[in-house]
Amino acid sequence: MGKGIAGGPGQEKLASEQTALLEKLLAESLAAFEFLLHLIERERIDCKLEINGRFVGAYSKAHFDGLRKKAEQLNRLLNVRAELVTPAEQRAEIASDFYFGGMTIERAGKLHPSLLHKGMLESCHNAGVTLCANAEVLKIVGSKGNFRLDTALGPCRAEQIVIATNGYTGDLTPNLRKRLVPIRSQIIATEELPSDLTRMLMPRGRTISETARITCYYRLLPGDRRVMFGGRARFHDIPADRSAILLHDMMTERLPQLKGCRIMHSWSGLVAMTHDSLAHMGEIDGYHYCAGCNGSGIAMMTYLGYQVARKIIQNGHSDCAFDALDFPRIPVPFYRGEPWFLPIVGEYFRHLDRRDRRA
Repeated sequence: MGKGIAGGPGQEKLASEQTALLEKLLAESLAAFEFLLHLIERERIDCKLEINGRFVGAYSKAHFDGLRKKAEQLNRLLNVRAELVTPAEQRAEIASDFYFGGMTIERAGKLHPSLLHKGMLESCHNAGVTLCANAEVLKIVGSKGNFRLDTALGPCRAEQIVIATNGYTGDLTPNLRKRLVPIRSQIIATEELPSDLTRMLMPRGRTISETARITCYYRLLPGDRRVMFGGRARFHDIPADRSAILLHDMMTERLPQLKGCRIMHSWSGLVAMTHDSLAHMGEIDGYHYCAGCNGSGIAMMTYLGYQVARKIIQNGHSDCAFDALDFPRIPVPFYRGEPWFLPIVGEYFRHLDRRDRRA
């Protein structure tokens, strides 16, 4: 009779297993951060790395209470020096009254992704790796140990295949595509600003994010003279000049001091979201994959790529917690990778954010 009853041994065991898994995943997330730092140092990659920490702004009063619990958990499990920031203390982190306090995390940083990519390519060249550009894979046949790939440059064979297409996963790998939702991240960068203004805006040079479901993220670019601001201007493709206007409005809502500044760059790209909001690695149809960074993948995807390589070298053995996860499909009928539902879900989440903010 006790089976399934709240507090019964079955549920206690499940809760214990879930807690243990959560702790392993958090530990791996910290390991990903440390791995990236080690890689940059070992390969001497100049990517403008700065470890200035992060400020997470509370989008509502209720969200601030949630950050209190999160800070306690992060410090207890990972000792990342997370601290609450009250509304009265907030301007020491950001020259804005938009948030209801927040949380800082000291073990966090920022870098120039393109320079990181360039440095990793150079490291591959120096190690003798053969890289093939403009060689789109058109078809995969065969099985592990004997794959044949038809590419834009001709056919080739491979014993192992790693799919690392993330938000650009397409029809070539349909079983992986069904587990990912591509979402467009739109970003702008301002003109160069007076250094006294930028120092006032973000006194400690931290990266900024927030607790809203439809979140924005921003920081100072290398040199501390320009602000880069990103978010979800719309949940469908729109021209870069249109998204720049929308993002400028969102930016100045948070930082009204920037209302008169010009936008010099506007661009976008696809990130991959998952149903459980976790990154994943594993094997599907005989090939390896790492995907689903949920918009925060520089450290995690670099780390999971390393873990996939270890797994291949170790004949399929992996001790990475992310490799043991079930990878659920997106629970939408007939979903094949085209997220037609995003505008509907996105507007619903915006409604929830507005409701939370008014509460």
